Amino acid sequence: MRILKDSFIYLAGELFAKSLPFLMLPYLTRKLGPEGFGELSYYLTWLALFGIFIGLSQEGAVTRYFYFYGKKALNTVVTAGYLYNIVISAILLLGCWFFQAEIMAYIVLATMFQSFVNVQLALRQCQKQPLKYITIQIILSLTNVIFTVAALELFSENLVAYRVLAIVVANALTFFMASFVLGNLFSNKNRITANRLKLGALYIFSFGIPLILHQSSFFIKGQLDRLFIYEQYTKAELGIYSAGVQVAAVLPIVLMALNKAVVPYYYQNLKEDKLSISTIKKYTLFCIPLCIIPALIGLVLPESIYTWFLGENYAASKYYVVLYLLGYSTNLPYLILVNYFFYHGKNMLISKITLISSIVYILFLFVFSNQSIELIPYALLLSNLVLLVVLWLGVKYVYEK
Repeated sequence: MRILKDSFIYLAGELFAKSLPFLMLPYLTRKLGPEGFGELSYYLTWLALFGIFIGLSQEGAVTRYFYFYGKKALNTVVTAGYLYNIVISAILLLGCWFFQAEIMAYIVLATMFQSFVNVQLALRQCQKQPLKYITIQIILSLTNVIFTVAALELFSENLVAYRVLAIVVANALTFFMASFVLGNLFSNKNRITANRLKLGALYIFSFGIPLILHQSSFFIKGQLDRLFIYEQYTKAELGIYSAGVQVAAVLPIVLMALNKAVVPYYYQNLKEDKLSISTIKKYTLFCIPLCIIPALIGLVLPESIYTWFLGENYAASKYYVVLYLLGYSTNLPYLILVNYFFYHGKNMLISKITLISSIVYILFLFVFSNQSIELIPYALLLSNLVLLVVLWLGVKYVYEK
């Protein structure tokens, strides 16, 4: 009953928080137009790329530390991660200043505060505080919408830059509210020293560096296509493509919300030997046929629904919505399998497996993007199927080790 209750809270909160930016999508597509929306998608791709190196999977490191070692020195680990975040962000900002890249500087700042917020969310999740977790999510979504609308209504030029700047302000304000308004999670018993910070940083690096390949895989399969399209097709085509992808992105949001609620209990049952490999595989097989349902729903919806939501210039987005719903739906069996690897700390193995999937994706992306923009979504679907097969085979290897 507890897992069902927490799952409902996480899902309801996540859906409400994520629905605000999603409902803002029609406003952005109309306000920016296909070309402006395509340009915005291009810059947000860089935000995702910077996030790999600035964030360094700190939220995952915090969660695993809590379950393996408790919260005795968790404040040191979090502080060490924050310091690393600030240093690497400062270096990137100096690079932006040298190259006079104003929007890129905004992207770096947005990424820095986004990483801070992700750590705050992880702290609430691992301590099973779903109400505080969704409160942070809702604050982030509300501020994002408010500052974006205000910026785009007040100014008539450089709208893409103001949209990115609105993200910076929203992320920063949410972090400060989560840190100071929602309360301190740590006791003062464990004084932070230079040696403890060094150990905390080593833990962050030992956890996060092996996952760079893993996170890079998600970037490659989730964002790299925009860079290919930006170079080979028009901004308008990129805008139509990106609008379809963002509509389909509702599905992984729902799946990740469910995963956040389930992970604490998933780990707990593994720790108590209540969850076996055979059960994990059984659930994985059960979920595979379910992957088709979201795409079928997207297919039967009339094109008029898409043009009503996105605008008259985005009728072709339906095609991308359907195919990406099919590709994203494979995240369900993927999460069931990969959480087993994360629990056992097989980060390097995860990185190797996702690297294989990424190479498959890049090969298909290169071939398909040179033929037609409409073939690009198949690269994600095919590479995700390869990922599932390799993870399935790898579960037995982890168990035997």
